[in-house]
Amino acid sequence: MFTIKNLKDLKKPELLVSILEAVYLIYMFLFFKTSVDFNIRPSAKGWLFEHLIGDEYGLRICPFGRVTIFVLIFVLVARHFINIHQAIINIILGLSFLIALMNLNAVVYMSPIWLIEIVNIIRHGLPYYMTL
Repeated sequence: MFTIKNLKDLKKPELLVSILEAVYLIYMFLFFKTSVDFNIRPSAKGWLFEHLIGDEYGLRICPFGRVTIFVLIFVLVARHFINIHQAIINIILGLSFLIALMNLNAVVYMSPIWLIEIVNIIRHGLPYYMTL
């Protein structure tokens, strides 16, 4: 299921895109502060899921999102060094979308990543498991 790739096989432009995605996600989820709130409903209850709402200036991502984003970052970068089946990557991207729906700020911040990954899937064709 997972095997180490040959370092000669690494595609540098695609690795660079993944590193830029990782840097963007780290910045947006850990450091980006704003007073703009995209949420249309209140924050989930519990300290792990609470985030700022309204016009207050600060981080708009809950502690849960700030920790779990590292799973996606790991997959985005590690797929260039470890053979990870495209189905697993797609499942993780899908789960990231479902989890992000808890906080619409996260949906807005993650949209560029999903767009890049969808373009990547389209460019390389649909994997066999997604065809009818």
